[in-house]
Amino acid sequence: MNASSILLHIHEHEADITNYWGVLAEVMESTLHITLLVILMMAFIELINVSSSGKLMKKLQGHPFLQTVISCLLGAIPGCAGGFAVVSMFTHDLLSFGALTGGLVATFGDEAFFLFAKDPKTAFIITGVLFALGVVVATVLNLIGKKWHWRMENHRFDIHEEKDAHEHHHGESHGHNFKSWCEHFFKEHLWEHVIKKHLLTIFMWSFGVLLVVKTIGYFVDIEMLMETHVWAKYLLLLVAVCVGFIPESGPNLIFVVMFLEGNLPFGILLANSISQNGHAGLPLLAQSRKTFFVLKTITLLLGLVVGFLLI
Repeated sequence: MNASSILLHIHEHEADITNYWGVLAEVMESTLHITLLVILMMAFIELINVSSSGKLMKKLQGHPFLQTVISCLLGAIPGCAGGFAVVSMFTHDLLSFGALTGGLVATFGDEAFFLFAKDPKTAFIITGVLFALGVVVATVLNLIGKKWHWRMENHRFDIHEEKDAHEHHHGESHGHNFKSWCEHFFKEHLWEHVIKKHLLTIFMWSFGVLLVVKTIGYFVDIEMLMETHVWAKYLLLLVAVCVGFIPESGPNLIFVVMFLEGNLPFGILLANSISQNGHAGLPLLAQSRKTFFVLKTITLLLGLVVGFLLI
C-alpha cells in the first residue's frame, strides 16, 4: 500500500468517525426528547390523580370500555405523544392490559405525520382502521382477562389515603394549604416517584435501544435490503411486521415511502402500522420487559394475520 492509499484510508476512517459522532448526537437528542416527553406525561397524570385524590383512577378502573375508548383515542393521535400517555396511564394502573394493547395498536408513530402530508385519504383510512381494530383487540383481551383472571404486571400509582388527601386539600388557610399541597406534590410525587424511580431507567433504555437501531442503520442499507425483496410480498410482509417490533419510528418510514411510490401493497403498510407503535414502546420496555414483549408479540401476530388476508 503506497502513501497516497494510506492517506486516503485515514481520511475515510476519520470521515466515518465524524459521521458516527453525528449518529451519537442524534441518538442523544432523540433520547432526551423522548425522556422529557415521557416524564412530562407521567407528571401530568400524577397531577390529575393527586388533584382528584384518585377518583379518576377509580372511575376508569370500574369502566373497562371507557378505558378502551380513551386509550384508542389517545393512540390515534398522530405521532407518539398519545402512545406515551397510554403507557403512562397503564404504569399508573389507570388502564388494563387490554386497553394498553388496544391503544398501542391504534398508535401509528411519527410516520402518521408524513402520510397525512403526502396522502391524507390513506392516512385517515389507516387511522380509522387502527382505532377500530384497537377497540376490538382491547375488548377481546379484557374478556379473556376477566374469564381467566389474567393480569399483566404493571406499576401501581401511589395514592394517599383519604385522610392524607383531606389534609392536603382542606387546610385552615387556603394559602398555606396550596403551598403545602405544592410541596407535597413536588417532593413526594414528582421527585420521589417520577424522577427518582423512572427518569434514569427510561433514559438508559431509550438511549440503548436507539443506539443499537441507529448503529445498524449506519452500517446496513436497510432501504436497499428491502428493495431486493420487493417481489416476494410474503417475505416483505414478514420483514414489515418484524421491523414494526422495533420500538422506534425511523425504520418504519421506508414502508410509507414504498407505498407512496406504488411499490408496496396497502395490506403490508397496514400490517406494519399494526405491529409498530413508534417510540411509545420504549417507556413500556423500560418499566416492564414482560409486558412489552407480550404486547409486541400480540401486535406482530395480528399484523401478520391482517396483512396476509389483504395482500
